[in-house]
Amino acid sequence: MSKKVLFVVPDGTGIKNYLFSDIIQFLIDKNTELTICHSLPNNAILEIEKLHGIKLNQLNLSVYKEPKSLKFYREAISYARLHYNTRLVNNETILTNWNTNHKGAKKVFYKLISFYGKQLSKNYKNILKAEEYYRKLLQKNLSKEIELLNEIKPDVVFCTHQRSLKALPIIAAAKKLNIKTIGAIYSWDNLPKARLTVQTDEYVVWSEYMKSEMKLYYPELKNTSIHVTGTPQFEFYSNEKNSKSKAAFFKEYNLDLKKKTICFSGDDEKTSPFDPKYLEDLASVICANDEENYYQIIFRRCPVDLSDRYDFVLEKYKKLIKPIIPLWSNNEESWTQIYPLVADIKLLTNICKHSDLVINIGSTMAHDFTCLGKPSAYINYDAVKGTDWSVKTIYQFQHFRSMTNKKAVYWINSKDEILATVEKGFVGVNEESATWLNKIAAHRNDASKNIVEYLLK
Repeated sequence: MSKKVLFVVPDGTGIKNYLFSDIIQFLIDKNTELTICHSLPNNAILEIEKLHGIKLNQLNLSVYKEPKSLKFYREAISYARLHYNTRLVNNETILTNWNTNHKGAKKVFYKLISFYGKQLSKNYKNILKAEEYYRKLLQKNLSKEIELLNEIKPDVVFCTHQRSLKALPIIAAAKKLNIKTIGAIYSWDNLPKARLTVQTDEYVVWSEYMKSEMKLYYPELKNTSIHVTGTPQFEFYSNEKNSKSKAAFFKEYNLDLKKKTICFSGDDEKTSPFDPKYLEDLASVICANDEENYYQIIFRRCPVDLSDRYDFVLEKYKKLIKPIIPLWSNNEESWTQIYPLVADIKLLTNICKHSDLVINIGSTMAHDFTCLGKPSAYINYDAVKGTDWSVKTIYQFQHFRSMTNKKAVYWINSKDEILATVEKGFVGVNEESATWLNKIAAHRNDASKNIVEYLLK
Protein backbone atom coordinates (compact mmCIF):
# COMPACT_ATOMS: atom_id res chain seq x y z
CA MET A 1 0.00 0.00 0.00
CA SER A 2 1.44 3.38 -0.99
CA LYS A 3 2.27 5.88 1.71
CA LYS A 4 0.86 9.38 1.85
CA VAL A 5 3.36 12.16 2.44
CA LEU A 6 2.48 15.79 3.06
CA PHE A 7 5.19 18.38 2.41
CA VAL A 8 4.78 21.69 4.24
CA VAL A 9 6.66 24.36 2.28
CA PRO A 10 6.09 27.64 4.13
CA ASP A 11 8.38 29.82 2.00
CA GLY A 12 10.69 29.94 -0.99
CA THR A 13 13.76 29.01 1.03
CA GLY A 14 13.31 25.26 0.78
CA ILE A 15 12.38 25.01 -2.90
CA LYS A 16 15.85 24.24 -4.24
CA ASN A 17 16.82 21.63 -1.65
CA TYR A 18 13.54 19.78 -1.32
CA LEU A 19 11.50 20.40 -4.47
CA PHE A 20 14.14 20.84 -7.19
CA SER A 21 16.29 17.97 -5.94
CA ASP A 22 15.69 14.25 -6.61
CA ILE A 23 13.42 13.87 -3.57
CA ILE A 24 10.19 14.18 -5.57
CA GLN A 25 11.40 11.71 -8.21
CA PHE A 26 12.39 9.17 -5.54
CA LEU A 27 8.95 9.54 -3.94
CA ILE A 28 7.29 9.00 -7.32
CA ASP A 29 9.42 5.89 -7.88
CA LYS A 30 8.14 4.54 -4.56
CA ASN A 31 4.50 5.15 -5.62
CA THR A 32 4.09 7.69 -2.85
CA GLU A 33 1.00 9.90 -2.72
CA LEU A 34 2.61 13.32 -2.36
CA THR A 35 0.75 16.51 -1.46
CA ILE A 36 2.41 19.91 -1.19
CA CYS A 37 0.92 22.38 1.29
CA HIS A 38 2.56 25.71 0.53
CA SER A 39 2.47 29.49 0.35
CA LEU A 40 4.50 29.73 -2.86
CA PRO A 41 3.78 31.87 -5.92
CA ASN A 42 2.08 30.09 -8.83
CA ASN A 43 5.20 30.47 -10.98
CA ALA A 44 7.21 28.51 -8.42
CA ILE A 45 4.78 25.60 -8.63
CA LEU A 46 5.00 25.69 -12.42
CA GLU A 47 8.82 25.51 -12.17
CA ILE A 48 8.60 22.40 -10.00
CA GLU A 49 6.02 20.71 -12.22
CA LYS A 50 7.99 21.45 -15.39
CA LEU A 51 11.23 20.13 -13.88
CA HIS A 52 9.73 16.80 -12.80
CA GLY A 53 7.16 16.46 -15.59
CA ILE A 54 4.29 16.05 -13.15
CA LYS A 55 1.15 17.74 -11.91
CA LEU A 56 1.44 18.37 -8.19
CA ASN A 57 -1.29 17.67 -5.68
CA GLN A 58 -1.18 21.00 -3.93
CA LEU A 59 -3.07 23.22 -1.56
CA ASN A 60 -2.44 26.60 -0.03
CA LEU A 61 -1.09 26.94 3.47
CA SER A 62 -3.49 28.93 5.63
CA VAL A 63 -2.47 32.44 6.59
CA TYR A 64 -1.31 32.39 10.19
CA LYS A 65 -2.08 35.46 12.29
CA GLU A 66 -0.09 34.92 15.45
CA PRO A 67 -1.90 36.06 18.62
CA LYS A 68 0.06 38.47 20.81
CA SER A 69 0.12 36.01 23.70
CA LEU A 70 1.75 33.31 21.56
CA LYS A 71 4.21 35.76 20.09
CA PHE A 72 5.20 36.84 23.60
CA TYR A 73 5.99 33.28 24.68
CA ARG A 74 7.66 32.29 21.42
CA GLU A 75 9.97 35.29 21.45
CA ALA A 76 10.69 35.01 25.18
CA ILE A 77 11.65 31.35 24.73
CA SER A 78 13.93 32.28 21.83
CA TYR A 79 15.57 35.03 23.90
CA ALA A 80 16.00 32.64 26.83
CA ARG A 81 17.62 30.04 24.59
CA LEU A 82 19.98 32.62 23.10
CA HIS A 83 21.21 33.51 26.58
CA TYR A 84 21.38 29.86 27.58
CA ASN A 85 23.30 28.94 24.41
CA THR A 86 25.68 31.86 24.91
CA ARG A 87 26.66 30.51 28.32
CA LEU A 88 26.64 26.91 27.14
CA VAL A 89 29.31 27.43 24.47
CA ASN A 90 30.84 30.65 25.83
CA ASN A 91 30.15 32.67 22.69
CA GLU A 92 28.72 36.19 23.02
CA THR A 93 28.11 36.51 19.26
CA ILE A 94 25.06 34.26 19.63
CA LEU A 95 23.25 37.23 21.17
CA THR A 96 23.69 39.22 17.95
CA ASN A 97 20.83 37.12 16.57
CA TRP A 98 18.42 39.07 18.77
CA ASN A 99 16.89 42.13 17.12
CA THR A 100 17.02 45.16 19.43
CA ASN A 101 15.89 47.72 16.85
CA HIS A 102 12.30 48.27 18.00
CA LYS A 103 10.37 51.52 18.41
CA GLY A 104 7.22 52.76 20.13
CA ALA A 105 4.83 50.18 21.59
CA LYS A 106 6.90 47.41 20.03
CA LYS A 107 9.90 48.53 22.08
CA VAL A 108 7.91 48.19 25.32
CA PHE A 109 6.59 44.78 24.21
CA TYR A 110 10.10 43.50 23.52
CA LYS A 111 11.44 44.91 26.79
CA LEU A 112 8.90 42.75 28.61
CA ILE A 113 9.87 39.79 26.43
CA SER A 114 13.56 40.34 27.17
CA PHE A 115 12.95 40.59 30.91
CA TYR A 116 10.89 37.39 31.03
CA GLY A 117 13.24 35.56 28.67
CA LYS A 118 16.27 36.49 30.78
CA GLN A 119 14.56 35.03 33.84
CA LEU A 120 13.73 31.83 31.98
CA SER A 121 17.33 31.44 30.81
CA LYS A 122 18.61 30.99 34.36
CA ASN A 123 17.27 27.44 34.50
CA TYR A 124 16.85 25.17 31.48
CA LYS A 125 13.88 23.44 33.10
CA ASN A 126 12.04 26.77 33.08
CA ILE A 127 12.61 27.06 29.32
CA LEU A 128 11.12 23.60 28.82
CA LYS A 129 8.10 24.47 31.00
CA ALA A 130 7.52 27.66 29.01
CA GLU A 131 7.72 25.67 25.77
CA GLU A 132 5.19 23.16 27.09
CA TYR A 133 2.79 25.99 27.97
CA TYR A 134 3.36 27.58 24.56
CA ARG A 135 2.53 24.29 22.83
CA LYS A 136 -0.75 24.09 24.78
CA LEU A 137 -1.68 27.59 23.64
CA LEU A 138 -0.81 26.63 20.08
CA GLN A 139 -3.12 23.58 20.22
CA LYS A 140 -6.18 25.87 20.34
CA ASN A 141 -7.99 27.05 17.19
CA LEU A 142 -6.66 24.35 14.86
CA SER A 143 -10.03 23.27 13.44
CA LYS A 144 -9.17 24.20 9.82
CA GLU A 145 -5.84 22.39 9.92
CA ILE A 146 -7.34 19.32 11.61
CA GLU A 147 -10.10 19.18 8.99
CA LEU A 148 -7.50 19.42 6.23
CA LEU A 149 -5.35 16.64 7.68
CA ASN A 150 -8.37 14.40 8.23
CA GLU A 151 -9.18 14.85 4.56
CA ILE A 152 -5.63 14.10 3.29
CA LYS A 153 -4.83 11.45 5.92
CA PRO A 154 -1.03 11.63 5.50
CA ASP A 155 1.20 9.01 7.08
CA VAL A 156 3.92 11.60 7.63
CA VAL A 157 4.22 15.40 7.45
CA PHE A 158 7.57 16.85 6.37
CA CYS A 159 8.39 20.52 7.03
CA THR A 160 11.12 22.02 4.84
CA HIS A 161 12.13 24.87 7.15
CA GLN A 162 12.33 24.88 10.92
CA ARG A 163 11.85 28.60 11.58
CA SER A 164 8.79 29.62 9.56
CA LEU A 165 5.75 30.75 11.55
CA LYS A 166 3.42 29.80 8.70
CA ALA A 167 4.07 26.12 9.32
CA LEU A 168 3.18 26.22 13.01
CA PRO A 169 -0.59 25.49 12.90
CA ILE A 170 -0.49 22.54 10.51
CA ILE A 171 2.43 20.89 12.34
CA ALA A 172 0.66 21.44 15.68
CA ALA A 173 -2.51 19.91 14.23
CA ALA A 174 -0.58 16.90 12.91
CA LYS A 175 0.92 16.31 16.33
CA LYS A 176 -2.52 16.58 17.92
CA LEU A 177 -3.74 13.88 15.52
CA ASN A 178 -0.66 11.72 16.24
CA ILE A 179 0.57 11.98 12.65
CA LYS A 180 4.35 11.67 12.50
CA THR A 181 6.07 14.99 11.81
CA ILE A 182 9.62 15.37 10.50
CA GLY A 183 11.47 18.66 10.13
CA ALA A 184 14.56 19.63 8.15
CA ILE A 185 17.26 21.82 9.66
CA TYR A 186 17.84 24.11 6.73
CA SER A 187 21.35 25.49 7.14
CA TRP A 188 24.65 24.80 8.89
CA ASP A 189 24.42 27.99 11.00
CA ASN A 190 20.82 27.60 12.23
CA LEU A 191 20.94 25.66 15.49
CA PRO A 192 22.74 28.07 17.86
CA LYS A 193 20.30 30.84 16.84
CA ALA A 194 17.45 29.44 18.97
CA ARG A 195 14.90 29.56 16.16
CA LEU A 196 13.58 26.02 16.19
CA THR A 197 10.14 27.55 15.78
CA VAL A 198 8.56 24.47 14.21
CA GLN A 199 9.19 21.62 16.63
CA THR A 200 8.54 18.25 15.03
CA ASP A 201 8.71 14.68 16.33
CA GLU A 202 11.89 13.95 14.39
CA TYR A 203 14.55 15.82 12.41
CA VAL A 204 16.81 15.25 9.44
CA VAL A 205 20.23 16.89 9.69
CA TRP A 206 23.32 17.40 7.54
CA SER A 207 25.91 15.41 9.49
CA GLU A 208 26.97 13.81 12.76
CA TYR A 209 28.39 17.21 13.68
CA MET A 210 24.99 18.85 13.28
CA LYS A 211 23.38 16.00 15.21
CA SER A 212 25.78 16.58 18.10
CA GLU A 213 24.95 20.31 17.96
CA MET A 214 21.25 19.56 18.14
CA LYS A 215 21.74 17.30 21.14
CA LEU A 216 23.79 20.04 22.79
CA TYR A 217 21.21 22.82 22.34
CA TYR A 218 18.14 20.58 22.75
CA PRO A 219 19.17 17.87 25.25
CA GLU A 220 15.52 16.90 25.77
CA LEU A 221 15.46 15.35 22.27
CA LYS A 222 15.98 11.60 22.03
CA ASN A 223 19.02 10.47 20.08
CA THR A 224 16.77 8.37 17.84
CA SER A 225 14.70 11.41 16.82
CA ILE A 226 17.66 13.05 15.02
CA HIS A 227 18.62 11.32 11.79
CA VAL A 228 21.69 12.08 9.67
CA THR A 229 20.66 12.13 5.99
CA GLY A 230 22.80 14.90 4.52
CA THR A 231 21.36 17.88 2.66
CA PRO A 232 20.36 17.86 -1.03
CA GLN A 233 21.93 21.32 -1.29
CA PHE A 234 25.21 19.96 -2.66
CA GLU A 235 23.86 17.10 -4.82
CA PHE A 236 23.44 19.31 -7.87
CA TYR A 237 27.21 19.63 -8.33
CA SER A 238 27.66 15.92 -9.03
CA ASN A 239 24.97 15.89 -11.73
CA GLU A 240 26.64 16.25 -15.13
CA LYS A 241 23.38 17.55 -16.61
CA ASN A 242 23.98 20.80 -14.74
CA SER A 243 27.40 21.42 -16.31
CA LYS A 244 28.43 22.86 -19.62
CA SER A 245 31.89 23.24 -21.11
CA LYS A 246 34.07 26.13 -20.00
CA ALA A 247 34.21 27.40 -23.58
CA ALA A 248 30.40 27.46 -23.87
CA PHE A 249 29.93 29.09 -20.47
CA PHE A 250 32.57 31.76 -21.09
CA LYS A 251 31.13 32.54 -24.50
CA GLU A 252 27.64 32.97 -23.05
CA TYR A 253 28.83 35.51 -20.48
CA ASN A 254 31.53 37.19 -22.56
CA LEU A 255 34.41 35.91 -20.41
CA ASP A 256 38.01 35.44 -21.57
CA LEU A 257 39.28 31.86 -21.65
CA LYS A 258 42.89 33.04 -21.36
CA LYS A 259 42.37 34.80 -18.02
CA LYS A 260 42.27 33.46 -14.47
CA THR A 261 38.76 33.86 -13.08
CA ILE A 262 37.98 35.06 -9.57
CA CYS A 263 34.39 34.80 -8.33
CA PHE A 264 33.44 37.47 -5.81
CA SER A 265 30.23 36.29 -4.14
CA GLY A 266 28.27 38.95 -2.31
CA ASP A 267 26.66 38.70 1.10
CA ASP A 268 23.39 40.27 2.17
CA GLU A 269 23.56 43.86 3.39
CA LYS A 270 23.15 43.00 7.08
CA THR A 271 25.94 40.40 7.08
CA SER A 272 28.38 42.53 5.09
CA PRO A 273 27.38 46.20 4.84
CA PHE A 274 30.71 47.12 3.22
CA ASP A 275 30.75 44.40 0.58
CA PRO A 276 31.06 46.93 -2.30
CA LYS A 277 34.24 48.29 -0.70
CA TYR A 278 35.76 44.80 -0.62
CA LEU A 279 34.89 44.29 -4.28
CA GLU A 280 36.45 47.67 -5.03
CA ASP A 281 39.60 46.73 -3.09
CA LEU A 282 39.95 43.54 -5.12
CA ALA A 283 39.48 45.32 -8.44
CA SER A 284 41.74 48.25 -7.55
CA VAL A 285 44.60 45.98 -6.45
CA ILE A 286 44.41 44.01 -9.71
CA CYS A 287 44.47 47.22 -11.77
CA ALA A 288 47.21 48.86 -9.68
CA ASN A 289 49.45 45.88 -10.38
CA ASP A 290 48.61 45.83 -14.12
CA GLU A 291 47.05 42.38 -13.76
CA GLU A 292 43.75 43.13 -15.55
CA ASN A 293 45.09 41.40 -18.67
CA TYR A 294 45.54 38.20 -16.67
CA TYR A 295 42.54 38.24 -14.29
CA GLN A 296 38.79 38.69 -14.58
CA ILE A 297 36.18 38.89 -11.83
CA ILE A 298 32.76 37.26 -11.89
CA PHE A 299 30.48 39.09 -9.48
CA ARG A 300 27.55 37.05 -8.14
CA ARG A 301 25.48 39.06 -5.72
CA CYS A 302 23.49 37.57 -2.86
CA PRO A 303 20.18 36.67 -4.54
CA VAL A 304 18.07 38.50 -1.94
CA ASP A 305 20.18 41.68 -2.18
CA LEU A 306 18.33 43.79 -4.73
CA SER A 307 20.04 47.05 -3.76
CA ASP A 308 22.08 49.34 -6.01
CA ARG A 309 24.99 49.46 -3.58
CA TYR A 310 27.47 47.81 -5.97
CA ASP A 311 26.63 49.99 -8.97
CA PHE A 312 29.48 52.47 -8.57
CA VAL A 313 32.10 49.69 -8.43
CA LEU A 314 30.64 47.83 -11.39
CA GLU A 315 30.67 51.03 -13.44
CA LYS A 316 34.20 52.00 -12.37
CA TYR A 317 35.67 48.57 -13.22
CA LYS A 318 33.31 47.45 -15.98
CA LYS A 319 36.12 46.00 -18.08
CA LEU A 320 37.37 43.85 -15.21
CA ILE A 321 34.18 42.83 -13.38
CA LYS A 322 31.52 40.74 -15.11
CA PRO A 323 28.30 40.75 -13.08
CA ILE A 324 26.28 37.57 -13.54
CA ILE A 325 22.84 38.07 -12.06
CA PRO A 326 21.41 35.13 -10.05
CA LEU A 327 18.41 33.61 -11.80
CA TRP A 328 15.91 34.07 -9.01
CA SER A 329 12.32 35.25 -8.89
CA ASN A 330 12.91 38.69 -7.41
CA ASN A 331 9.52 40.29 -7.84
CA GLU A 332 7.95 39.17 -4.60
CA GLU A 333 7.29 41.48 -1.66
CA SER A 334 9.05 39.40 0.99
CA TRP A 335 12.51 37.83 0.76
CA THR A 336 11.06 34.58 2.10
CA GLN A 337 8.98 34.34 -1.07
CA ILE A 338 11.95 34.91 -3.36
CA TYR A 339 13.04 31.60 -4.83
CA PRO A 340 15.67 30.30 -7.27
CA LEU A 341 14.69 29.29 -10.76
CA VAL A 342 15.78 25.85 -11.95
CA ALA A 343 18.14 27.60 -14.37
CA ASP A 344 20.05 29.09 -11.44
CA ILE A 345 21.16 25.62 -10.36
CA LYS A 346 23.02 25.25 -13.65
CA LEU A 347 24.29 28.82 -13.52
CA LEU A 348 25.76 28.42 -10.03
CA THR A 349 27.23 25.02 -10.89
CA ASN A 350 29.09 26.49 -13.87
CA ILE A 351 30.28 29.55 -11.95
CA CYS A 352 31.78 27.22 -9.32
CA LYS A 353 33.15 24.77 -11.87
CA HIS A 354 34.81 27.29 -14.18
CA SER A 355 36.07 29.90 -11.71
CA ASP A 356 39.55 29.42 -10.28
CA LEU A 357 38.81 30.86 -6.82
CA VAL A 358 35.94 32.33 -4.80
CA ILE A 359 36.33 35.31 -2.43
CA ASN A 360 33.77 36.42 0.16
CA ILE A 361 33.07 37.01 3.83
CA GLY A 362 32.33 33.70 5.52
CA SER A 363 29.87 32.44 2.92
CA THR A 364 28.64 28.90 2.28
CA MET A 365 29.99 29.43 -1.24
CA ALA A 366 33.29 28.12 0.13
CA HIS A 367 31.60 24.72 0.47
CA ASP A 368 30.01 24.95 -2.97
CA PHE A 369 33.45 25.50 -4.48
CA THR A 370 34.98 22.68 -2.43
CA CYS A 371 32.39 20.30 -3.92
CA LEU A 372 33.97 20.95 -7.31
CA GLY A 373 37.56 20.90 -6.08
CA LYS A 374 37.99 24.67 -6.16
CA PRO A 375 39.62 26.88 -3.48
CA SER A 376 38.11 29.74 -1.51
CA ALA A 377 39.43 32.78 0.34
CA TYR A 378 37.72 34.57 3.22
CA ILE A 379 38.14 38.33 3.63
CA ASN A 380 39.43 39.02 7.14
CA TYR A 381 39.98 42.77 7.50
CA ASP A 382 37.79 45.81 8.09
CA ALA A 383 37.55 47.89 4.93
CA VAL A 384 35.90 50.77 6.79
CA LYS A 385 37.10 51.79 10.24
CA GLY A 386 35.15 53.46 13.04
CA THR A 387 31.84 51.61 12.64
CA ASP A 388 30.02 49.21 14.95
CA TRP A 389 30.48 46.42 12.38
CA SER A 390 33.61 44.30 12.20
CA VAL A 391 34.56 41.28 10.14
CA LYS A 392 36.10 39.81 13.30
CA THR A 393 32.59 39.29 14.71
CA ILE A 394 31.59 37.25 11.65
CA TYR A 395 34.29 34.63 12.18
CA GLN A 396 33.44 34.34 15.86
CA PHE A 397 29.94 33.10 14.97
CA GLN A 398 29.35 29.67 16.44
CA HIS A 399 29.14 27.76 13.16
CA PHE A 400 32.74 28.71 12.34
CA ARG A 401 33.91 26.66 15.32
CA SER A 402 33.32 23.67 13.06
CA MET A 403 36.45 24.83 11.22
CA THR A 404 39.05 23.17 13.43
CA ASN A 405 41.81 23.86 10.90
CA LYS A 406 42.05 27.45 9.66
CA LYS A 407 43.77 26.20 6.51
CA ALA A 408 40.38 25.05 5.22
CA VAL A 409 40.27 28.40 3.39
CA TYR A 410 42.81 31.05 2.43
CA TRP A 411 42.68 34.26 4.47
CA ILE A 412 42.94 37.81 3.14
CA ASN A 413 44.03 39.72 6.24
CA SER A 414 44.53 43.13 4.62
CA LYS A 415 44.11 44.89 1.30
CA ASP A 416 47.87 44.54 0.80
CA GLU A 417 47.54 40.73 0.98
CA ILE A 418 44.87 40.40 -1.71
CA LEU A 419 47.08 39.69 -4.70
CA ALA A 420 49.45 37.31 -2.90
CA THR A 421 46.52 35.37 -1.42
CA VAL A 422 44.79 35.16 -4.78
CA GLU A 423 47.94 33.78 -6.40
CA LYS A 424 48.30 31.28 -3.55
CA GLY A 425 44.68 30.26 -4.05
CA PHE A 426 45.25 29.49 -7.70
CA VAL A 427 47.45 26.57 -6.59
CA GLY A 428 44.21 24.73 -5.81
CA VAL A 429 42.01 23.33 -3.09
CA ASN A 430 43.68 21.73 -0.08
CA GLU A 431 42.80 18.67 2.01
CA GLU A 432 41.63 20.78 4.94
CA SER A 433 38.75 22.28 2.92
CA ALA A 434 37.45 18.82 2.04
CA THR A 435 37.84 17.73 5.67
CA TRP A 436 35.77 20.72 6.82
CA LEU A 437 33.06 20.08 4.24
CA ASN A 438 32.90 16.37 5.13
CA LYS A 439 32.47 17.33 8.77
CA ILE A 440 29.49 19.63 8.27
CA ALA A 441 27.82 18.03 5.23
CA ALA A 442 27.87 14.23 4.99
CA HIS A 443 26.21 12.04 2.33
CA ARG A 444 26.43 14.79 -0.29
CA ASN A 445 25.49 12.51 -3.19
CA ASP A 446 22.83 10.46 -1.39
CA ALA A 447 20.88 12.98 0.68
CA SER A 448 17.68 12.92 -1.39
CA LYS A 449 17.55 9.12 -1.31
CA ASN A 450 18.30 9.07 2.42
CA ILE A 451 15.56 11.59 3.20
CA VAL A 452 12.98 9.67 1.17
CA GLU A 453 13.92 6.37 2.84
CA TYR A 454 13.54 8.03 6.23
CA LEU A 455 10.17 9.58 5.33
CA LEU A 456 8.82 6.23 4.18
CA LYS A 457 10.31 4.16 7.00
